[in-house]
Amino acid sequence: MSLPPVSLRQLEYLVAIAETGGMTAAAARCHVSQSAVSLGVAELERVLDAGLVIRGPRRGTALTPAGRQVVAEARAVLGAVTELTAGARRLGREPAGRLRIGCYAPIAALHLPAAIAGFRAEQPGVAVEFVEGTLADLQAQLLDGTCELAFLYRQDLLPGIEVAVLHDRPPAVLLPAGHRLGRRKSVALRDLVDEPLILLDVPPSTRYFQSVFDAAGVEMRVAHRAGSFELARAMVARGLGYSLAVQRPPVDVSVEGLPVHVLPIRDRVPTTPVVLGWAAGARLTRRAEAFLGCCRTLFGSGVSSPPPPAPGPPRPVRASGAARTK
Repeated sequence: MSLPPVSLRQLEYLVAIAETGGMTAAAARCHVSQSAVSLGVAELERVLDAGLVIRGPRRGTALTPAGRQVVAEARAVLGAVTELTAGARRLGREPAGRLRIGCYAPIAALHLPAAIAGFRAEQPGVAVEFVEGTLADLQAQLLDGTCELAFLYRQDLLPGIEVAVLHDRPPAVLLPAGHRLGRRKSVALRDLVDEPLILLDVPPSTRYFQSVFDAAGVEMRVAHRAGSFELARAMVARGLGYSLAVQRPPVDVSVEGLPVHVLPIRDRVPTTPVVLGWAAGARLTRRAEAFLGCCRTLFGSGVSSPPPPAPGPPRPVRASGAARTK
């Protein structure tokens, strides 16, 4: 079998352009000159007989549709080579290399810090990077190889995404201190039907909470819509209404330090499990398998915020991009 003369370095240049947005930044990441990147990509285009990059002084550098497809396949090739090299050097030893994970932004605070700290204590040879985003964005990054794993809700999953459930907890009702129902052990949603609801309005939470009210046979009457979990809790703590939540921080106070009552819902309602997802059919790297195992241990016990491990020497953790919600 005759293989085309494509080099790993050329693939590395193309991926760097895709992730940095330009030739100059890609050259800096790869520690080479801009001309080396330009020549490498031009040779790759010649070998593949396809235009991969659109160049222009005003338009900057952008990928063509063929370029985006090649980048996705290049990431897989480079990842496999990294795993092969690490495995050859560390036969029978610990995982190593770079692991890039994603997390649905609204649940990041209660999952990412604990997972990264716990994994770092178990596998100090793996460098962890993370990115926050929407469910749709993160699944796209799993499918194109940008992320190996991502924390998601088991909702709106795309074809080609495989998941492992980390925990599945019923939603709870949030009430302000001194509420008339605050001393009860549980609350039925019909008991709150005439009170203002503060809805966490972040996709797909709106649709999920609607299904909760539907299951309880109660109309969902929204008085206020909050774009974050902490804003919803702060509004409840100020007595502006009640809310529903799936997440359960270990401290039942708002960001202002005001108390919030958290009570189970008495009705039988659907749940929305938190999962760790990856591209179906893709072979998980040794470091990804180790991270999955670590998360199953951390979150499978029902504790939403595992205690931090003993402090160790500092290591860099890179955040790629900002939290984005629709």
